[in-house]
Amino acid sequence: MDLLLTMLALALAIVISFVPLDAGLLHLLQILLVVFLVSLLALKFFQSQRSKPAATPAPKQEPAAAPAAVAPAPEALVEAGVVQFLARLQEKGRLVDFLMDDVTPYSNEQVGVAARVVHQGCREVLRGTFDIEPLHSGQERDAISLAGDYDAATYRLVGKVPDRPPYQGTVLHRGWKATRISLPRVADSAAQSAARKIIAPAEVEMG
Repeated sequence: MDLLLTMLALALAIVISFVPLDAGLLHLLQILLVVFLVSLLALKFFQSQRSKPAATPAPKQEPAAAPAAVAPAPEALVEAGVVQFLARLQEKGRLVDFLMDDVTPYSNEQVGVAARVVHQGCREVLRGTFDIEPLHSGQERDAISLAGDYDAATYRLVGKVPDRPPYQGTVLHRGWKATRISLPRVADSAAQSAARKIIAPAEVEMG
């Protein structure tokens, strides 16, 4: 799943950087890029949390008990957490509805109206789950010089990259980093249920 999110984020970044777009569509794609990057960050966070070894208490003599239920695989908890986060984006901003719909027949004005709803709802979810700050403290279009030991996780070089540092370039995007993460905790019982894959239930109107 992390590979898929990485590929989607990379594709969006390429489109934003090199394809001429009107302002409304460009803003929407920037929002989607942030969503994919945050989802990838959430997935990595869950994986790191599950990979931490738990403290092993000293063994005690306990009476024999019935066999405990088999705990779900860590991957199931990771996937359940990502699905829960995606469910929040769907609930507040109808993100999945928007992405799964074919917007080709709609005008730019119609897409812009829908993008406003997606933007407001997803922004609320992001602000409630993360504190997000720019990686680059300056502004876009700033001139920048990077030494050979620059942090490759913080800066990605694009275009005609010279063979040797220093690397002189222009900031196209300031990047983002999460300074606070407050993801929902997934209980083992929830991860064992088939409901862990449900992003949004089907709605049925009665009467």
